[in-house]
Amino acid sequence: MQVKTILQNLQNEANLRTLTPLKHEGNFVFKQGKKLLNLAGNDYLGLASNSALKQEFLARVREEDLYFSSSSSRSLSGNFEIYERLEEYLKNKLQKEVLLFNSGYHLNLSCIAALASVPSTLFLADRLIHASMIDGLRGAHFLRFRHNDMEHLQILLEKNHTKYEIIIILSEALFSMDGDLIKLKDLIELKKNYRNVLLYIDEAHSVGCFGEGLGLVKELGFEVDFLVFTFGKALASVGACMITTKNFKDFFINKARGLIYSTALPPINVAFSLFIFEKIENFHKQRENLKMISAYFREGLRAKKCEFLGDYYIISLILKENQKTLKTALKLEENGFFAPAIKTPTVPKNSARIRFSLHSGLEKEDLDRVLELL
Repeated sequence: MQVKTILQNLQNEANLRTLTPLKHEGNFVFKQGKKLLNLAGNDYLGLASNSALKQEFLARVREEDLYFSSSSSRSLSGNFEIYERLEEYLKNKLQKEVLLFNSGYHLNLSCIAALASVPSTLFLADRLIHASMIDGLRGAHFLRFRHNDMEHLQILLEKNHTKYEIIIILSEALFSMDGDLIKLKDLIELKKNYRNVLLYIDEAHSVGCFGEGLGLVKELGFEVDFLVFTFGKALASVGACMITTKNFKDFFINKARGLIYSTALPPINVAFSLFIFEKIENFHKQRENLKMISAYFREGLRAKKCEFLGDYYIISLILKENQKTLKTALKLEENGFFAPAIKTPTVPKNSARIRFSLHSGLEKEDLDRVLELL
């Protein structure tokens, strides 16, 4: 049977995924009863594990938001008032229209697919964009440029800008696996040279952690045409939103299938997202500690002469081979650290790695132990 063959081949390549139940407790997870420091999550500011924050929200949540299901899509009976409140709050902060989605995957998949339906549209995609963006490109006209390579991007723009009415550049603010930043200033300069270029930037891993918490693009003061916030990482919630113009918001309401055909998020979750956004500017200490602890770990890896990628709090130890990476992950686990191996197709072939996802609750002593093991 072909499915069995596929699974066996994955097993032979040390690339078979499995799911392991985990119990969470603060900065730790329990795997099969063993307590492990979690270095694999995206709770960058430690908000998801902040009990006092959760208790404050539960004490303040309004009765009309205390629904654990919306029981409908937003286009039918599911458009609770809390969705509009969150969108309006962010609109006032960002001076753009905002549209809520169930997740970053729903958003990227359906918004990019919707844009692809516009005649004479070409996408130019950074080679390391997230899988949700790639899936949205299925059936679209697109080309990919080398990661963060502005010269390669300009070559593609020169060759194609007269052939299409719209060209949309797809990228991420902070890349989820290599941990480096978008060259936003260069992208803005390129855009100015072409009348028909739009920018689509995903802030999944940067919102909450830069500037006053509203992301890298806001901190640098540059306008983009499509800006994506996801709530399930540093913001400790669930969902995502598209930040764009009124015209495109209306377009997505009518054409984004992930919005139209999904039951909307539970109102209580949307209320929690609003609660976090109202407080996001106050988490200066967490952002500063995240910055400090990340710099400390990178310096330690350099001192150990380890090959790694990452300029901020996503730091990937590059081990290349699947088996070597699995062995390293097991060694870390045996010594109290949860940092699973990352392999293809999540990352390119022969670039298997341990991805350390740091958070503000870590201490230098925690990372010293990791460095000793490495």
